[in-house]
Amino acid sequence: MRGWDWFVQMFVHGMSRRQQVLLSQVPLAAAIALVAGVVAVWHPDILAEPLFGAALTGQVLLLALGAAVPWGKAPAGAALALPLLDFVPIGMVRVAGLDTKMQLGALGVVPVVWLAWSGLRPGFCMAAAFLGPLAMVWAPLVLAGSSAPGEYADVMVLPAMMLAAGAVVHLLAAATRDQRRALESARGRLQEALDAQAKEKRLLDTVLETIPVGVQALDASGATAVANRQQYLNKALAGRVPGIGQDWPRVFDLAGAPLPPHRQPVVRAMRGEAFSDFLVRLGEGPTQRVFSTSARPVQGPDGSPDGAVLAFSDVTSLMEALAAKDIFLANVSHELRNPLTSMVGYLDLVQETPGIPTRAEHGLEVVRRNAERLDRLVGDLLAAASGGIDVRPEPADVAAIVRLAVAAAAPAARSAGVTLKDDTQSKALPGMVDPVRIAQLLDNLLSNAVKYTRPGGSVTARAFRAADGIVLEVEDTGIGMSPEEAAAVFTRFYRAPGSRAARIPGLGLGLPIARSIAEAHGGRIECTSTPGAGTAFTVFLPDPPDQGPGPGQQPAAQAERHRSGHQGRR
Repeated sequence: MRGWDWFVQMFVHGMSRRQQVLLSQVPLAAAIALVAGVVAVWHPDILAEPLFGAALTGQVLLLALGAAVPWGKAPAGAALALPLLDFVPIGMVRVAGLDTKMQLGALGVVPVVWLAWSGLRPGFCMAAAFLGPLAMVWAPLVLAGSSAPGEYADVMVLPAMMLAAGAVVHLLAAATRDQRRALESARGRLQEALDAQAKEKRLLDTVLETIPVGVQALDASGATAVANRQQYLNKALAGRVPGIGQDWPRVFDLAGAPLPPHRQPVVRAMRGEAFSDFLVRLGEGPTQRVFSTSARPVQGPDGSPDGAVLAFSDVTSLMEALAAKDIFLANVSHELRNPLTSMVGYLDLVQETPGIPTRAEHGLEVVRRNAERLDRLVGDLLAAASGGIDVRPEPADVAAIVRLAVAAAAPAARSAGVTLKDDTQSKALPGMVDPVRIAQLLDNLLSNAVKYTRPGGSVTARAFRAADGIVLEVEDTGIGMSPEEAAAVFTRFYRAPGSRAARIPGLGLGLPIARSIAEAHGGRIECTSTPGAGTAFTVFLPDPPDQGPGPGQQPAAQAERHRSGHQGRR
């Protein structure tokens, strides 16, 4: 069957219309030639009959007609004339061989099949499939002058059989044509899908090669499924280091220490981890580069891990710019601090001079305040540039530090029309902290809260002890921030769009310094905010390992309820 399909596909469908018509005529010509050979051997008397000779001549002429006529230029149904004319030589051969046992009328099945399979004018062809054989068997009776109905009825079996055969062939041909059309349609859709897929692949390849980021897709086994040229350059930069039975890229952390395999981006991604902005160094020496890596797992149809996609972005220039900025800030801050120190010292000497007019003394006090403010800004710049805060913990009363911080911020709050209150319930909260740094942290938080709270609003500071440390909170009813802005407030020099739009002064250093102070104490600081409803900063300062719970302690769950209750009232 596969061989026949191959023949049809390669030869029949590839032929011209004339070749197809000629090929359809060849089987009948070959069958009549076979009959002629049998007759010549076993019935030579029939071969000598003029009717038989005329049949052979007619079949040869029809075969020549099939080869000579340009059927491709003729109307689609013109070729049906050949199977209709075929009934004439078939009828002659049948009449010539009536005295033999050969059922020569069965040759009529060839033009019947041709008519039924053609698919052209189905009604006409099915009628011809019956009337052609009927004329073939009735014509001799009519020419012989027969008038007996029984003789006409006896030969009706052959036309009926031909009609049945034609009907079956017609149905099979119709089903085949429908199947072929369905296959052609499916092949067309498949080709369109393949073309679309190829176009998408070309587009994806172009996008991957255009972006300056290394992209690598891994399959479930960890092999590279897709990677752009930039990623291959990144891998070449990393090199290969043999070890522990496998080759690992030469990857380092920011400090320059070799990164263990289990912490490398590719291995983490294959474990199903999703991460962003994981900084690593690739390569060694002057060619080493810093990359920010990100990964997302790929899930299969059933939700199981099916690989991962990684992105490597070169941030070397950004890291160098940040380092240069820190150096610049440190140098400028040191250069500013020296004259500021001299200015404050001479101000002290001038203010101690007796007999200074009241007006001059007031002006000197204004100069002192601004010099001290400038000194604080320089100190913030130095702290930001150094990237670390030096803390010297000592026994201190945190509640007293909060009260002093609130008192220091009270004048600014009154000037801004903001209510400032201390909600610390404990009279004393002993802890091991650096009182100067904690006061600086609270000053920054309270100053921010007052600046970002509209007149008529309120700022609340509180402190309480949790199970394993002290919690500080500064809460306001100010303009608030979106979750994205709240997540970025601890970034150096970051200022929320709302503060810039409201033209609220600031450098964006107070909160990063507050975080550095909290982390230097081994603690943490968190920010929660709602646009238009206010902001709350929560600082947790853990107890030293050898310090037990102090007076006024709240259990951890109670402290959490206390914190949630205050936030719920905002």
